[in-house]
Amino acid sequence: MEHIDIINKKLDAILSSLGVSPAKGSKYLTAKQVEAEFGIKAQTLRNRSNLESSHKRFIPSVRLNGGRQKYFERKVLQRMINTREERV
Repeated sequence: MEHIDIINKKLDAILSSLGVSPAKGSKYLTAKQVEAEFGIKAQTLRNRSNLESSHKRFIPSVRLNGGRQKYFERKVLQRMINTREERV
Protein backbone atom coordinates (compact mmCIF):
# COMPACT_ATOMS: atom_id res chain seq x y z
CA MET A 1 0.00 0.00 0.00
CA GLU A 2 2.88 2.33 0.75
CA HIS A 3 4.29 1.69 -2.73
CA ILE A 4 0.99 2.80 -4.33
CA ASP A 5 0.99 6.02 -2.31
CA ILE A 6 4.51 6.81 -3.51
CA ILE A 7 3.50 6.22 -7.13
CA ASN A 8 0.39 8.39 -6.72
CA LYS A 9 2.48 11.23 -5.29
CA LYS A 10 4.94 10.99 -8.18
CA LEU A 11 2.11 11.01 -10.74
CA ASP A 12 0.56 14.06 -9.06
CA ALA A 13 3.91 15.83 -9.22
CA ILE A 14 4.28 15.02 -12.92
CA LEU A 15 0.74 16.18 -13.71
CA SER A 16 1.18 19.41 -11.78
CA SER A 17 4.47 20.12 -13.58
CA LEU A 18 2.65 19.66 -16.90
CA GLY A 19 -0.08 22.04 -15.77
CA VAL A 20 -2.75 19.35 -15.65
CA SER A 21 -5.00 19.23 -12.64
CA PRO A 22 -6.55 15.80 -12.16
CA ALA A 23 -10.21 15.89 -11.18
CA LYS A 24 -9.91 13.30 -8.44
CA GLY A 25 -13.37 13.64 -7.01
CA SER A 26 -15.30 13.62 -10.25
CA LYS A 27 -17.10 10.51 -11.41
CA TYR A 28 -17.30 11.64 -15.04
CA LEU A 29 -14.55 13.07 -17.26
CA THR A 30 -14.66 14.88 -20.58
CA ALA A 31 -12.66 13.49 -23.50
CA LYS A 32 -9.98 16.17 -22.98
CA GLN A 33 -9.65 15.26 -19.29
CA VAL A 34 -9.34 11.57 -20.17
CA GLU A 35 -6.63 12.42 -22.70
CA ALA A 36 -4.68 14.35 -20.08
CA GLU A 37 -5.08 11.75 -17.36
CA PHE A 38 -4.96 8.42 -19.21
CA GLY A 39 -3.19 9.32 -22.46
CA ILE A 40 -6.02 8.12 -24.73
CA LYS A 41 -6.63 10.57 -27.56
CA ALA A 42 -9.87 12.52 -27.21
CA GLN A 43 -10.88 11.92 -30.84
CA THR A 44 -10.41 8.15 -30.39
CA LEU A 45 -12.71 8.22 -27.37
CA ARG A 46 -15.40 10.15 -29.19
CA ASN A 47 -15.21 7.90 -32.25
CA ARG A 48 -15.37 4.68 -30.25
CA SER A 49 -18.29 5.93 -28.21
CA ASN A 50 -20.26 6.18 -31.47
CA LEU A 51 -19.84 2.47 -32.25
CA GLU A 52 -22.59 -0.04 -31.54
CA SER A 53 -22.55 -1.29 -27.96
CA SER A 54 -21.91 -4.86 -29.15
CA HIS A 55 -18.67 -3.82 -30.92
CA LYS A 56 -15.51 -4.96 -29.09
CA ARG A 57 -13.93 -1.48 -29.25
CA PHE A 58 -17.00 0.37 -27.95
CA ILE A 59 -16.37 2.84 -25.11
CA PRO A 60 -19.54 3.83 -23.22
CA SER A 61 -20.32 7.50 -22.70
CA VAL A 62 -23.14 9.63 -21.32
CA ARG A 63 -24.48 13.08 -22.04
CA LEU A 64 -25.45 15.00 -18.94
CA ASN A 65 -28.39 17.41 -18.89
CA GLY A 66 -29.05 16.94 -22.59
CA GLY A 67 -25.87 18.77 -23.60
CA ARG A 68 -23.68 18.00 -26.59
CA GLN A 69 -20.56 17.14 -24.62
CA LYS A 70 -19.87 13.47 -23.92
CA TYR A 71 -18.66 12.31 -20.54
CA PHE A 72 -16.85 9.08 -19.72
CA GLU A 73 -17.07 7.32 -16.39
CA ARG A 74 -13.74 7.08 -14.58
CA LYS A 75 -14.36 3.57 -13.21
CA VAL A 76 -15.18 2.17 -16.65
CA LEU A 77 -12.00 3.62 -18.18
CA GLN A 78 -9.84 2.34 -15.33
CA ARG A 79 -11.37 -1.13 -15.66
CA MET A 80 -10.74 -1.12 -19.43
CA ILE A 81 -7.12 -0.06 -18.98
CA ASN A 82 -6.49 -2.62 -16.24
CA THR A 83 -7.99 -5.38 -18.39
CA ARG A 84 -5.77 -4.40 -21.30
CA GLU A 85 -2.65 -4.37 -19.11
CA GLU A 86 -3.45 -7.86 -17.82
CA ARG A 87 -3.59 -9.20 -21.40
CA VAL A 88 -0.18 -7.75 -22.30
